[in-house]
Amino acid sequence: KKHEIDILSLNETNLNDTIATNTLNIPANYTFLRNDRGTGSRGGCGLLISNKIAYDDKVKVTTSMPNIEAKWIKIKSSNYYICGFYRSRGYCKLDEFLDYFTECMIKLKGKKVIWIGDINVDQNKINDVDYRKLDSALKSFNMVQTIQNYTRIARRGNKFTYSTIDVIVTNCYSDFESSSVLPEKIGDHFSIK
Repeated sequence: KKHEIDILSLNETNLNDTIATNTLNIPANYTFLRNDRGTGSRGGCGLLISNKIAYDDKVKVTTSMPNIEAKWIKIKSSNYYICGFYRSRGYCKLDEFLDYFTECMIKLKGKKVIWIGDINVDQNKINDVDYRKLDSALKSFNMVQTIQNYTRIARRGNKFTYSTIDVIVTNCYSDFESSSVLPEKIGDHFSIK
């Protein structure tokens, strides 16, 4: 089944400054905005945006916090701010990410905000300390996590693990038509919408 894509958040892009955006196989009717990891391999994130969407990527939300992989846009026709992000456990500690999240949400007070990305905190482990920290931060800004099914299947020896680490977090859920996990996979993650 084909899905019309307006904005696609990409995680673990593995790009760096030696790879020019114009050398990537980006469809002609899309623009790709990216935030590469400064050092090492892996990591990075980006937003693939349909040219029919008018947006501003000069959003004054970002901070100088280290190890944050996020790309922000504002939809020009509305009051929606969208952040595509990737939080790697080994690169960005959860407390650092939550500090970033808090700072951004304070700056965006009164705005409609959507965060899309890989948080690497399993939403099914509600007794886990990291889950409780994230849940508390979300609640303090009236945010909800909209993805309910597992988004990643990983093999550990002879066993499979199922987790929900790819999320859509928002304070404007009532504006959503739907939010779900799609059957398409990229690597060991399912796509979400």
